[in-house]
This record gives sequence, C-alpha cells and structure tokens, in this order.
Amino acid sequence: MPSWNIHIAQTERLLERGGAVTRAVRDANAFLFGNLVPDIMVGYMVPGIDQPVPYRKTHFAAPEFIPKPREREFWDTYVAPQYARLTASDLQCAHVVPTTIEQERNAIDRVHFPQRFEGQKAAEQPASAPDDVAPCLPSPARTLFDLLLGTWAHLLADNLWNTRVNQFLDEHGGKPSEQFRIKKQGDFDGFGKMLPISSIPRETSELLQAAAAFPQYAIAAPHVHDAIVVTHEIVRTNGVPDHVPYQLLTEDFFEITFNDVLDATDRALEERL
Repeated sequence: MPSWNIHIAQTERLLERGGAVTRAVRDANAFLFGNLVPDIMVGYMVPGIDQPVPYRKTHFAAPEFIPKPREREFWDTYVAPQYARLTASDLQCAHVVPTTIEQERNAIDRVHFPQRFEGQKAAEQPASAPDDVAPCLPSPARTLFDLLLGTWAHLLADNLWNTRVNQFLDEHGGKPSEQFRIKKQGDFDGFGKMLPISSIPRETSELLQAAAAFPQYAIAAPHVHDAIVVTHEIVRTNGVPDHVPYQLLTEDFFEITFNDVLDATDRALEERL
C-alpha cells in the first residue's frame, strides 16, 4: 500500500492543481489529516493503539496481498450523507491550510531564539481561498466533511495503486506472494521517500472535534496527536535524492500511476458533487 509520504504528496498536489479537490475543500487541514485516517486506528503507522480497528473495516477491503478498498461504499455510507447535511453557509468559507515543517521550525525558533527576529513581523499564513469565498472559519460540519473527503481520497488512492500493481503483475507473469509483498513495499518505500513534501496537520480544536465525530469510529485526541507526531517525522526525513534500485516495479510505473491517481480523484469528485 502507498505509505504516508505518498499520500501527503498526493494531497499537496491535489490542493495545488486547481481541480475539483481545490475547489471543493475548505478545511485543507482536515482534508490532509483525513488522507492519513485509514492507517491510524488499524495500528499500521501509529504506535500504542490498544484496540486496533480491523483492516477490513478501516479500508473497506479484504486483507489480501493486493487489497482494493471499496472507496465507493465509503463514499455512499459517509461522504454523501455528510454532504447532504451541509448548509449554504457551510459550502462557503476560506481554506484553513495545514502548517509546513518550515513554518513549524520558524515558530519554534521564535520561542527559543527571539533575538533573531527583533524588528520582524511574523509571517502570515497564505490564504488559498478563491476571491469570492468569505474569509470565515469552516463550521464543524464542514470540517468533518473535509475530513471524510480526505479519508475517501486515501481509499481511492489505495484502490488505484493496488489495481495498477495487479495489472503490472498480470502483464509480467507474476503472482501475489509474501516475497512479492516485500519487494513491492520496498519499491514503494524508495519512491515515497524521494517525494518533496512539507505539509503537517495542525492539532486544532476543530480537527480534534471532527476526529472524535468521525462516523465510522471515533479517533481520540491522543491518537490524533500521535499521528501528527509520526507525520512530522516522515515529512522531516523525506525528500532523499535517490533510491536503491527497484526490485519489482519501474520508474514509469510510479510516475504514471501517481498522476493517474490525481486525475482520477479530481474526476470522481467532479462527477459526484
């Protein structure tokens, strides 16, 4: 499955590219966190989950070598009903953007080394909303919707990546196995660590409220915090210049599939909303 660096990179590109996701998302911080949600309570990425939620539930998929999450089922069960609950005012509002590792370092430096910033104004966070969108904070219903939208985007991405892996195997005469799984994950790890990423979810009261209200299963505040800590470390160490040779997949496979996931996500959102 794609790791969090791939999901973060795709989230950043979706929010930047001006497509349906850019136009639909208001709370980008919640959307970013939602793109991590399926891997939190299952215990894959976040330590200390005492009662993990089974993979078949978190990902709407059978736990097999190449699982394909049923993203449409998640959409129909959670995303569409929440969208129907939104009011006209919920559908407007400026973006709330996630912080970047550079912004976080700057904030820490201002606390510990204030002398470096004497006479300087703190940099304002850039606004990313269209000109005709009111500069207000998203409502709790809107933040929850964007969290669900991010979770759906994660499941859609997992489905498409693993569908393409399956097609690759069919074309090259391979079949799923434990050895194949190890090689595949190694290739995904090498590709993911090369991606330049900078976004980290902010642990806001709005995000904590939305996580607790996540309708499939509640995500408690300590788990939100721990997931953000893990994300910080991933972003901090990502962006290596090269990778070890791929054992199974190819450069073209990753480049083409990465962009196809972006296109498919924008296209599906355009059709369904």
